[in-house]
Amino acid sequence: MKALIYKKFGDPSVLEVVDNWPPPVLSPNTVLIKSIGGSVNPKDVLLRRGKFAKTLARDPLPRVAGHDIAGEVVEIGKDVSNVSAGDIVFGMTNKFSGGVHSEFALLDSNEVSCAPLNISTVEASSIPLAAQTALTALRDLCKVVAGQRVLINGASGGVGHFAIQIAKALGAEVHAVCGPGHIDFVTSLGADVVHDYTVKPVPAIASSFHSVFDVFGNFSRKAFAKQLGTRGVFVSTVPNLTTLCGELFAHMGFNKRSRLVQVKSSTTDLTQIREWVENGRLKPHVEMVYPLADAREAHRHIEGKHTAGKIVLSF
Repeated sequence: MKALIYKKFGDPSVLEVVDNWPPPVLSPNTVLIKSIGGSVNPKDVLLRRGKFAKTLARDPLPRVAGHDIAGEVVEIGKDVSNVSAGDIVFGMTNKFSGGVHSEFALLDSNEVSCAPLNISTVEASSIPLAAQTALTALRDLCKVVAGQRVLINGASGGVGHFAIQIAKALGAEVHAVCGPGHIDFVTSLGADVVHDYTVKPVPAIASSFHSVFDVFGNFSRKAFAKQLGTRGVFVSTVPNLTTLCGELFAHMGFNKRSRLVQVKSSTTDLTQIREWVENGRLKPHVEMVYPLADAREAHRHIEGKHTAGKIVLSF
């Protein structure tokens, strides 16, 4: 089958589409999907460069790239009951190294759900990793409830543009940080207040917040000590010494005010997201769709770090 692979770590030129990759083998709890679309995430870029190769991503090379996929179910394992052959589904593999940007993708049944009916399958493929990251950060770590004030740094990108909409769906007042070129876009997503980081440094924003979601991972909780006080929660997407220590302390029960979001795909969360999409509370924004043959350009686009919404590959 066709697959997007890399045989060595490096820049986007290491990516190649091959025709002879062995197809995945169905097992009792898995779902075989004929791929229609698959989004590109910053995590895919980091893995391609060799990040985490000695820690969490030790899978041997060559590897198939990608975490997000949407397409048609062609076969299900004997123990699968949540989807059926012929269903259009979306999902994310929980394998840290990815491996689903291929003609046929194999995911565990609990990593997928039926896709929203009111958007295209290619659009649906943009959702799983980014939207579930935002949902996990805001609902589970920040514990956002109606009436709280939330700051989202990096609000125009893949995770950020979902985070604005999910925070609003949870009832929060949303302050969003972006560059001057994306102010109108972020406003259109429902942000109550938009801050231009070229006008004022993010930690200098003079408001109090119940939580800060740093999608870009540029800061630590210490930078927002005044805004968060002693009880506010800071969540980052980027693992480093500070965020890893904060997460360790949280798991030990000492301090749950500095967290590192670690996303896991689940049918339950994807179903919640699908409902929000279908009732108009959540809408993915796809900035560009690239054919699979142009996957290198898609990765270069993501590396530019100025994407509005998501970048998707079409199969």
